[in-house]
Amino acid sequence: MTQLKILALAILSLFILNTQAVAKHVRDDMPFICKYEAKRNFGVKQSSVQTLPAERIHKGFTVYGQTPKNTKKALFFQCYFDHHGNYVKIRKTRDYRYNSGGANKRVPETVKRICKGEASYRWRMKQNYIRIKNAKRVGKHDYIVNLSARNYRGTCEVSKSGHIYKFQTRYANNNVSSSAPSEALWSCKRRAASRWGTRLNNVRVIHSRRLGRDDYNVKLSFRDYRVNCEVSGRGRIYLFSEY
Repeated sequence: MTQLKILALAILSLFILNTQAVAKHVRDDMPFICKYEAKRNFGVKQSSVQTLPAERIHKGFTVYGQTPKNTKKALFFQCYFDHHGNYVKIRKTRDYRYNSGGANKRVPETVKRICKGEASYRWRMKQNYIRIKNAKRVGKHDYIVNLSARNYRGTCEVSKSGHIYKFQTRYANNNVSSSAPSEALWSCKRRAASRWGTRLNNVRVIHSRRLGRDDYNVKLSFRDYRVNCEVSGRGRIYLFSEY
């Protein structure tokens, strides 16, 4: 009799563990399903959508999402799922990041200095040669600063705390050679091969162009993978993003 009770408890424990594992798997799938539904319903790129983990609500689960990130034109939406994790519906929501009507949109001077400092480092020139063309608030604590100096044009996406999300450089002089040095190409290829778990000779350079005096953008591919690599002529990678 005791052995039967132990066996029954063991079977019950296995059933509970299996149920929990299935539930976790279903919840992990919800953000992906929400991204797909945003693409299907709103015509946005699935790769540009950002979502939060699934949250339990009274009638099941919900997932919050937005696209594109860090811009004032972001589309905000919410996906709903039932208790079993089945998709129910998607709807647009308000931007709850900040009160766009009454919020102070002034860009702090510290944010501008941080972006000028980053431009000074990348463009190898003193900060007093760099001019801020415009700066705007795009979130509760997020800003975009546009800069220029000589033949350089830069866009800096930064938080109030000074964390730079993205810094993109464009080069205004089209007469300069746009080919990236081999050291820059090999640095990007090594990063891609490591990220994708393949050999260097399997990674193909699609295109490369010059962004600044010593900054380059290199596009690479391998099978269905694509990546943008912003790198210095000496191989220092600033940005490595898949698309």
